[in-house]
Amino acid sequence: MSGIDQLSKREFVSLMLGLPATALLPEFSSAQTAAALNIAFPVDVQSWDPTAVTFPLGQSIYKSVFDSPLHYSPDQKLLPRQIKERKWLDDERTRLEFTLQDNILFHDGTKLTTEDVKYSLVDRPQKDKKLAVAGLLQDLKDIEIQSPTTGVMVFSKPSPSVEFYLGFLCCYILPKAYHQSVGDDGFLAKPIGAGPYKLVDYQRGSRIVLEAFDKYWGGVPPIKNVTFQALTEASTRVAAIESGQVDIAVQLPFREAIRLQSKPDLTVKIYPQAEIYMLQVPSYVEVLQNKDVRTALHMAIDKQALSKGFFAGTAKPLSILTTPGSSADIPGYSFPFNRAQAAELLKKAGYSQAKPLRLTFLCPNGSFPNDYEISQAIAAMWRQIGVDVKLEETTIAKYLELNHAAKLPGIMFYSWANATGDPENYAGRILNPNLRFSAWKEPSLVERIDKLFAMKLSEERLDAYRALMKDASDNSWSIPLLQTVGNIVTKKTVEIPTYTPGYVLPAEATRKA
Repeated sequence: MSGIDQLSKREFVSLMLGLPATALLPEFSSAQTAAALNIAFPVDVQSWDPTAVTFPLGQSIYKSVFDSPLHYSPDQKLLPRQIKERKWLDDERTRLEFTLQDNILFHDGTKLTTEDVKYSLVDRPQKDKKLAVAGLLQDLKDIEIQSPTTGVMVFSKPSPSVEFYLGFLCCYILPKAYHQSVGDDGFLAKPIGAGPYKLVDYQRGSRIVLEAFDKYWGGVPPIKNVTFQALTEASTRVAAIESGQVDIAVQLPFREAIRLQSKPDLTVKIYPQAEIYMLQVPSYVEVLQNKDVRTALHMAIDKQALSKGFFAGTAKPLSILTTPGSSADIPGYSFPFNRAQAAELLKKAGYSQAKPLRLTFLCPNGSFPNDYEISQAIAAMWRQIGVDVKLEETTIAKYLELNHAAKLPGIMFYSWANATGDPENYAGRILNPNLRFSAWKEPSLVERIDKLFAMKLSEERLDAYRALMKDASDNSWSIPLLQTVGNIVTKKTVEIPTYTPGYVLPAEATRKA
């Protein structure tokens, strides 16, 4: 790769014109005042229907505009939100009664009721199976409405873990009357929710401008105006915060976050996340159906070196699809790094330096800290054992499109977020062939995972997930890499809590005098 290729397009143009790095930053729409907050964010929203997509990076924006039924605290505890009370009515966990806050209003002034909950989580998903919420709540068959604020979720099979998802993603409540009156296209053009902020301006690929909702049930946010700047190039986010043109910058390259710690006017927070870097392995790609090939690719990755090289050793190497210390962790289990053995396995499969395995490797660039650089390092490790790697840069939106359609051309670097911390939302969904999240679609796993989904929350259930995750690593159905390390850089005058899922919630931000 040439030196020019290693520069961002913006950096290259700046150099050619003899301009400083900040010269080609976009114009920022909100004035730098105590009542406004500018956030340099790595992505734009994929859709303004938050029930339609599984998009962890966008949850900060969705939660700001739509709020959520339940909510995870910064230390990953599940708390009431729009739903203030809930209880299971049966031991089988098929009937969940819930009670809403009684003063929730949508941005158009209409009241949020159980009719809206049923419409959003049952009626629309049953009619449109392409909605992401249809897959996430696939066993929710009805909501019995008892009053405007009380209802019962009815499941077709035991669903003991469903509460975890009511605070995570996809499970947002849309206004039934408004949505039906304007239709899907009208809603996407002018979305309204019941969150602490309402959308007042949207420029696709550029910015999202929000204004505090003065009738938000949880109280009016202290900062009135918020702008999410969609700055996909990490270098641009660095320049924006360093130059003072934004108040917050999210997910910077680790080395840049460390460097900015020396800036007296900035605060840098670096923290472990409930998220894992992993490689999605599509079972429908012929060369990856060979276990020796998959094992060789897995065994050739020096995860400790990745952690040291890109995160100063702070990102913990992973052997299974969960974060260290989580409920289904397997202390003592370790998948080995052994380059010589990896080369032998590849040779056994019929490949060598003289006859290399040809492999497409997809990766994002700037969506997650050091994503492209880590992918380059992994590609180099694979080349050492006789793999001819074609590294292709892609977007998260394109990856999701390909993965959901089972059309990935090769392995994909991805960051899997799991605010729930539960293994169902790691191995259970990553490996479930019936769900569009999975790349490894092993038919024999269907019955096994279905049984896990129906098990009561217990140590027996966790043991069963541990066995699944060990099998997944031993067979390299998916390749876990590192627990992610997030960062957020703010001006000294701004305070905002950090969340293990990486949320940046402007409603909780304050300015110091």
